[in-house]
Amino acid sequence: MEELIIALTVTFLVILLIYLLGGRLSVKAPKSRMKLEPYACGESLPPARSPIRLLFFNFAALFLVFDVIALFLAFTINIPPAYKPGVISLLMLYMLVLGIAIQLLGRRR
Repeated sequence: MEELIIALTVTFLVILLIYLLGGRLSVKAPKSRMKLEPYACGESLPPARSPIRLLFFNFAALFLVFDVIALFLAFTINIPPAYKPGVISLLMLYMLVLGIAIQLLGRRR
């Protein structure tokens, strides 16, 4: 166990040394006015940007909720009968969370 800790410490120190030396020795690009702009890394953009659509994030959140429920059900298929009431209560809690998520994501602003 002691050898593992020493090996991890030495590895971390070598990586840190390489990182710091790389930052000092690397060639730095000249800073232009456009490169210092806070958006798009120096690209010229039109002044009016279109708003970002968040519909994808709504579907991603619903997928995560469904995924947690499916994973939970997959691990509770062959449990002993003594644990069934706890599993049913947890499943009802997940269904409540799913209902709230669908209701919140279905709102229009």
